Amino acid sequence: MKVKARDTWGAASIWSESLNVTITDNTPPEVPEISGPAEGKPGSQYLYNLLTTDGQGQNIYYFVDWGDNTTTGWLGPYVSGTMIHVTHSWSEKGTYTIKAKAKDTFDAESDWGTLQVVMPTEYKFSLNGFLEHLLGMFPHMFPILRHLMGY
Repeated sequence: MKVKARDTWGAASIWSESLNVTITDNTPPEVPEISGPAEGKPGSQYLYNLLTTDGQGQNIYYFVDWGDNTTTGWLGPYVSGTMIHVTHSWSEKGTYTIKAKAKDTFDAESDWGTLQVVMPTEYKFSLNGFLEHLLGMFPHMFPILRHLMGY
């Protein structure tokens, strides 16, 4: 491509040096794969791995939404096909969906990859509930326990 300028009075410049311009399709990176623990305890730090590739071999940036109103912002650049490691801690019990997307150096963004994570509520063993279940399963055993529990 060459350009030439002309002003309002008709004066013109000489032609510029040639510049080659290549126009190509830019496809976004693949959807990131998220791997790591799917269950944990609130307050503990967990390590997650992210991996994706870009079809044109461009560098990759990652964005992670942790599902608890926090994000990483854009991380990178990383070489396409390189696994990266990120850590996070959830402060409350609940079920969270980690979402991650990738973009290349020309800002073409992938769809979201997801991983569901559970920070479970504590399980408290109920002896009374256990005994009721046991007596229900074996109604003619343990007659003294049945009588004491009013079952």
